[in-house]
Amino acid sequence: MSPAPLSDCAKYVREHDNDRFLSVLFAPADYREDLFALYAFNLELSKIRETVSEPLIGRMRLQFWRDAVPQMVDGAPPSHYVAEALAGAVKMHGLSAAYLNEIIDTRETDLDDIPPKDLDAVIGYAEGTSSSLIKLAFGILGVDGPESEVCAKDAGIAIALIGLVRAIPYMSSTGRVTLPTNLCRDAGLDPETPLQWPTNPDVSLITQPMLARAAQHLDAARITSKALPRSAVPALLPLSLAALYLKRLQSLGGDPGLFAARTPGVSRHVTMFWRSLVGRP
Repeated sequence: MSPAPLSDCAKYVREHDNDRFLSVLFAPADYREDLFALYAFNLELSKIRETVSEPLIGRMRLQFWRDAVPQMVDGAPPSHYVAEALAGAVKMHGLSAAYLNEIIDTRETDLDDIPPKDLDAVIGYAEGTSSSLIKLAFGILGVDGPESEVCAKDAGIAIALIGLVRAIPYMSSTGRVTLPTNLCRDAGLDPETPLQWPTNPDVSLITQPMLARAAQHLDAARITSKALPRSAVPALLPLSLAALYLKRLQSLGGDPGLFAARTPGVSRHVTMFWRSLVGRP
């Protein structure tokens, strides 16, 4: 028997957020489509900045999703395949409209094109986006309580910081960098003119503090996760991959260029399988 075809949300996540796509495959079958819908919603928001020609259009798209949240809660979503799929998840699991709105509101800063002033500003952004996303995934999986809130916060920050470090080569090629301004200047680089960065800039003064902070939050999330039920694991498997990436980046002196030249392959799948087997991220 051939496997069931992927839904549109699943295809979208597979193409643009493969780490989370893989993590959903380890969730119980009854929850997968709801998780795909949630992660597709996150992608819709994260891609607004790179797909609009001017901030006003981006704000209009964000407003569409702001208006969509109460409509999804009421069970009458707008005609959009992600909104329609997510509305089912919101109704089934009573997902928090506050967390959905927090992601939308935090993403609005993407349109300002102003680099964050310091690492604390980046961490605040990570809490509003990555951490809120994990809290919503916990909601789908039926995980709640104060420990889950703390775990989601730390896990989201760790994932976001490591993801930013990995994205440095891409950011410097696009002309838009969202790295801490003070760390960039410590490295002798201007975050507002990345296209003028040297071809192979030494970014260790930027990446090392970010990776050190990521490691702290990763360790904290793993400690707190011990108090959570096994059902929380699918939402935390992206943290397992972040830990894999962190270890590789640390071995390379924090050089994202070297990391990009040889990204983890089969080890991603092995890591997820093992972590799902032991029931801890």
